[in-house]
Amino acid sequence: MPQITIGTQTFEVDEQAKQNRLTVNGIEHDVDLLQIGADRYSMIIDGKSRIVQVVERSEKRVKVKVDGELLDLGVKNETDLLLERLGMNTSSKKEVKELKAPMPGLVLEVLVEVGQEIEEGDALIVLEAMKMENILKAPSKAKIKSIEVDKGQALDKNAILIKFE
Repeated sequence: MPQITIGTQTFEVDEQAKQNRLTVNGIEHDVDLLQIGADRYSMIIDGKSRIVQVVERSEKRVKVKVDGELLDLGVKNETDLLLERLGMNTSSKKEVKELKAPMPGLVLEVLVEVGQEIEEGDALIVLEAMKMENILKAPSKAKIKSIEVDKGQALDKNAILIKFE
């Protein structure tokens, strides 16, 4: 059963229960939900009407306004909960401080600049290896601290290409 955390309170939610019913911590509630705009909903829970607006979404967090009150919700699915029970933290991502060459090759193009803010998955460098072009992408969100290579430079495996702040 998914888990939602609001502040210090945690709720187990069964959204797969009967239609128009929601089970929270074992208690069933009558729910009627109607989308009234982009990210805006009219929700009736046990006869009480609420206006809910989704303000911000990420993989494990949702910020919503309920009748004007801002709530920050933490969301864990069943996989997250299982990994947690096994002692594995799903939310901890290793902070990467540098990008290294995965293989020997030649720098064809540097696609970023020092000081640039990047997102996970952004293309950083085009590397030619074994007659193929390989686009090296950002492992996580970061800021470019320094670029350690130039266009046309030959590289060994594990050579440092970019350092991140």
